[in-house]
Amino acid sequence: MLDIFNKEILNQLKESLNKMKNPIKIITFVEPGKPLCDEVVTMMMQLSTLNNKIKFIEYDLIKDSIFAKKYRIDKVPGTTILVNDKPTGVKFYGIPSGHEINSLLFALLESSGMTTPLENKLVDAIKQIDKKVNIKVFVSLQCPHCPKAVMVAYKIALLNENIDAEMIQSNLYSDLSNEFGINSVPRIFFNDKDDLLGAQPIEMFIKKLKKLKF
Repeated sequence: MLDIFNKEILNQLKESLNKMKNPIKIITFVEPGKPLCDEVVTMMMQLSTLNNKIKFIEYDLIKDSIFAKKYRIDKVPGTTILVNDKPTGVKFYGIPSGHEINSLLFALLESSGMTTPLENKLVDAIKQIDKKVNIKVFVSLQCPHCPKAVMVAYKIALLNENIDAEMIQSNLYSDLSNEFGINSVPRIFFNDKDDLLGAQPIEMFIKKLKKLKF
């Protein structure tokens, strides 16, 4: 399997990942022969060589179903991040390459404790959500606006353990994209219902979260 990143890109990624504060684990679930599984494993293995604070573990979705259930992964390739061996709610379905490498770097740094500042009132509003919420962000790897939406969703998930946030590569999961009527990206769904279109600010995400009916 060819490397995903060339030497120049690896050096740039290493410089960014040097900002990590605490150890994390990257967990990727695969199935033999399924599209992009090998590529995602190669990508995460390469990343894990760039900083000793990153540990990478590969699981088989079927054979290791007990872990898939534990980490709430239901598709391949599916990747999540653990902090202190606990799931963060951050998930990547597909390969976070192209513009989505920015979302991946953001998730790794934020999970490690290198957090970006956020107004206290916004943090408080996110932490007040006391029901289980799933945020799906459908993306295209060629979309320059998609990472902003993904990063907002990840920021929210990292602040509240009740919330999962998923990047979904729309062209890889075409049946799911058709089910949700995806014809432009980024498209964001909250518990598979209320949606936003475009790279909206975090305030709009919070507004949707507050209006959810459970």
